[in-house]
Amino acid sequence: MPRRATDGFPVYGHRFGGDYGPESSRAALEKSLAHGVDGLECDIILSGDDEVFALHDPDLALSTNLEGWARAHTADEIDEGCIRGPSGEVSDQHPLRLRAVLDLIPPELPLQLDVKAYADPDLVDRTTARACEITKEHGTDDRIEMISFFTRGCLVAIDHEVSTRLVLWADYAPEALVQWVRDRDIDGVSLEGFIFSHELIDPLHDAGVTISVGAVNSPDQLEPLLPMLPDIMISDCPAEIKDALASKR
Repeated sequence: MPRRATDGFPVYGHRFGGDYGPESSRAALEKSLAHGVDGLECDIILSGDDEVFALHDPDLALSTNLEGWARAHTADEIDEGCIRGPSGEVSDQHPLRLRAVLDLIPPELPLQLDVKAYADPDLVDRTTARACEITKEHGTDDRIEMISFFTRGCLVAIDHEVSTRLVLWADYAPEALVQWVRDRDIDGVSLEGFIFSHELIDPLHDAGVTISVGAVNSPDQLEPLLPMLPDIMISDCPAEIKDALASKR
C-alpha cells in the first residue's frame, strides 16, 4: 500500500535535541530519550589521540570554552571542556565521547553521526573510520548511519560496512545524482528542508534512495514537507514535532 502523508514519520533528535539543553549535551540527550524519540543525530569530531566526540565543530571555540582545533587536544583535555549554550554562555555540560553516547542510549535506537572536519579531507577519512571502528567495537554498528558532506567520508563508511548518507545542498541534475549515488552504494541522502521539492526527491525515491530532512522545528515547516513523504525528520524539538504529526493523522 502506498504511504500516505498522514502516516507517522520517524523523528530524530537533531544534535540530541538542541532545544532541550546545550546542543550535543547529555542534558539534551536525556530529555530526548525521556520523550521517546525515534532516533538521534549528532555531529562528531576527532581528538588528537583519535577519540570521537559528539560536538558540532572541530574548532572547539565555537561550541565549548576551549580554544583551537580538536586535533590539537587530547581526549582528556576535551573531557574537561564545557559546552556553550545557544547564546554563547558556558554551561555545566561536558562534551560526550561517542563511546559514552553508545552506552547511554538504547542499543536498538538509530543514531546518525554527521562527520565534521573543516576543510580537511584527510580528517574526514580518519574521523569516519574511527567512528565506524568504535561503533563496531560496541557491537551496535548495525543501527548507525554515517553522514558526510564529503563523498569520501561516505566511501570510508562503505568500506567499513556501515550505512551512510550523503548531505545534499542543491537540486542540480537529480537524475544524474541518483545514478551517481547508486553507483557508489550510498544508502540515502540528507537534505535541508529549504531545497525539498518533487523535482529533486521524486527521482531519489523512485530509485529506492531514502531521504532524511531537517532541521524541522515547527508545525509550519511540516506543511510543505509532508506531501513529499520524507523517510526521516530531524528536529531540535523531536517531541513537539511528533505531537504535531500525531495531530494530523
